[in-house]
Amino acid sequence: MSTIYMIRHGQASFGEEDYDVLSRRGYEQSRILAEYLHSIGARFDLAVTGTLKRQIATADTLFNIYRKKGNPVVEVHMMEEFNEYNSKDILTAIIPVILEENPSLEKDVKQIFTHRKSFQRVFEATMLKWVSGDCDHLYIPRYLDFVTGVYRGLDKIMKENGRGKTIAIFTSGGPIAATVQRALNLGYRDTMRVTWQIANSSVSRFKCTREDIMMSGFNSYAHLENQPDKNLITYR
Repeated sequence: MSTIYMIRHGQASFGEEDYDVLSRRGYEQSRILAEYLHSIGARFDLAVTGTLKRQIATADTLFNIYRKKGNPVVEVHMMEEFNEYNSKDILTAIIPVILEENPSLEKDVKQIFTHRKSFQRVFEATMLKWVSGDCDHLYIPRYLDFVTGVYRGLDKIMKENGRGKTIAIFTSGGPIAATVQRALNLGYRDTMRVTWQIANSSVSRFKCTREDIMMSGFNSYAHLENQPDKNLITYR
């Protein structure tokens, strides 16, 4: 069997012009993770990222530290199957639907990008509506298609590296939750709720063969819990 480390990127830049870059805290989370993984002897035969800047920067930060410590570093491959879904497009398409059903969210919608609690309320309502399939007629990708893409990426990695390898996948909460779904056969709503629990720079581990995948650890962020600054533990 092989071991897959699925690593969520460090904190991105919520509320900034370009969300898809690591914040200062995101770089610090990635650095601390790198030091931790190196200290426990984690070495990788394969490294994969999605094509998003925050995923790539997390991988670069980790492997730059490995290089400085004199460890050989494998080439990092990019696979778009491990990109996050475009939540901005989903919000834009589905917010009118949830407002029609629940007008009490109107105030939260008006301050969605300036107030974190408002964002969370609107985001959760929108994402649960998306995964329900009720909005599949809108001009946005279906959640089923997103999950299918993640599975396709996993199948390729497992088929080529399903025996005796250690693999790092630098990705986002959505693909990690989809992998948990596959391993545990969860429903879509439960899978989305899993997504919201995944901390920035956390590590989830899976064991795999060429055909099957099993979960062996979820959402570990011990490297952050050991730090005096508890604000390093973030989810968005």
